[in-house]
Amino acid sequence: MILRRDSFPSRLHLRRDTLKLTISLHRLSLWTHRHHCRLSQIVKRRYQDHAIKMPISTQRLITRSMIFHHQYPMTTNSPPRCILQDTINLGNFLTLDEATILHQIHAAFQPELERLKNATAVEGTAEQRRANGTPDHPSPSQILYGTNYDEINRTLVGVLALRWILNNDYHRFTQGQPLDTKLTQSSFQWLHDLFFQGLTCSEDMFALILSMVINDLGKDPNLVTDFESLTHRSIPDQNHDAILLEAANVDMIPALRYLTEEKKQEVLKGLELGSELNAGQLAQAESVPFNLEGLYEMRGHLHAFELKFMEQILDVAAAAGHLDCRGAKNFIEPVHQAFKMVREVSLDIIDGKSNLRQGYDKVLTKRGNLLVRAGFRKLSVGADEDRALLRLLTMGRTTDKHQAELFSEAFQALEDPVKAQLVRGLNIDGNVNETAVLPYYMPAIMSKTLERTRDLSQEDRQRALTSLMKYLARVLATDPGDTRYTPDGQVPGIIIERNMSIVQEVIDSPAFKANPNFDALDVPDGHVLLRRRTSQSM
Repeated sequence: MILRRDSFPSRLHLRRDTLKLTISLHRLSLWTHRHHCRLSQIVKRRYQDHAIKMPISTQRLITRSMIFHHQYPMTTNSPPRCILQDTINLGNFLTLDEATILHQIHAAFQPELERLKNATAVEGTAEQRRANGTPDHPSPSQILYGTNYDEINRTLVGVLALRWILNNDYHRFTQGQPLDTKLTQSSFQWLHDLFFQGLTCSEDMFALILSMVINDLGKDPNLVTDFESLTHRSIPDQNHDAILLEAANVDMIPALRYLTEEKKQEVLKGLELGSELNAGQLAQAESVPFNLEGLYEMRGHLHAFELKFMEQILDVAAAAGHLDCRGAKNFIEPVHQAFKMVREVSLDIIDGKSNLRQGYDKVLTKRGNLLVRAGFRKLSVGADEDRALLRLLTMGRTTDKHQAELFSEAFQALEDPVKAQLVRGLNIDGNVNETAVLPYYMPAIMSKTLERTRDLSQEDRQRALTSLMKYLARVLATDPGDTRYTPDGQVPGIIIERNMSIVQEVIDSPAFKANPNFDALDVPDGHVLLRRRTSQSM
């Protein structure tokens, strides 16, 4: 029987039960966090089962009980603790002022933040970086260091975005977003519910913050050097997520020592998934279908997947934090819808309802449907040329008819052999006997190209995009023999990452607007992704 919203006695009983459970959580100091997490879940499920929206007051009760203070004495086997954990456990993470929270993060994760100083972001100009933060509203990096560091701002804006979501601060979260694609109130509520339901206890919240802080440590070039000095072995050229996983596995990330063994294994499981699958890359069709293969390993580890998914939402929400720290500028409505689709696709693959190609093509179809509603023609994933254009449109973060037409014109302007090469490259999955290429940072490069040519005519912008697509065709036309090594054992195809960030030097050059040509630019070195599975079907 479905309980109606106007059933006052049942509401009262639920609130009374919630209060009793909350009080019990505070009194039962001998219970572990695991028991506490289960009690919080019981309360939430009772509301879900009775089809009643949980009142804000009850959410706050659970949040405060969820993060109650440990009363256990420290033992010789206990992990170290930090003041941020105590703040979370006392229920103050969402209420303390931002500067206090930022200083607590600095105190807890100083070694990690020092590494982030060495990393830089691809998008944005020097002028935009300098303009980030004001004397009245300084950036997170300015609060801690008196100056702006790209990855520190991006990381900490992501942590602040967690507060905005859980505090239902829609205005702050959407600051800086364009009005025509601004995240809707209902979509923001979906985010709030996802995080509220997914963070079942204080350890979850701390683990999510920790995951945000360490997420981009692999971008520090010194991490590889330090790894080699410590282990006397090298890390094969990999993406920054894979480098982070290697470092974490040899205890080079001090932050992980804060976690219990159980929670550490969940975070490591997320790092393992992230080394092969990035939700943002899938949402933008930057990856290839076989990058989704890691989802098979999440069967039986659904909570670890949810924590990783929430981390990647925050990562994208803060992707422009080095340019504008006021809000989650990049997490606009089309991005949100793409992430919802990524979650749906991922869960379908984990549950065995879709294979990898079917799941991937759902993302492309979603983009195509969005553009049809905007007035662009319908494209089919069943036709190779249409599917290739859909990948380009998705990588280009295209949401309107005007930009879709611009991309289509640039695509059709390619010479036939070049277009055929590009179509072929964009339709390789990395399946058995295939070598697929992942053009790392390609969405950022497309965005930078569009920004750099914003003041040019439609014809000149199309010419710049055609030139970029011509270069991409060269990048995707990969012979397995040009890689530096072949992974040991039998693998179902090969995925090669090529870092497209070298293109930005050409785009930033004074001559680019007049002559957008990439012919003299070499193809980036190929890095073969190390994969932990040796056989799996699409």
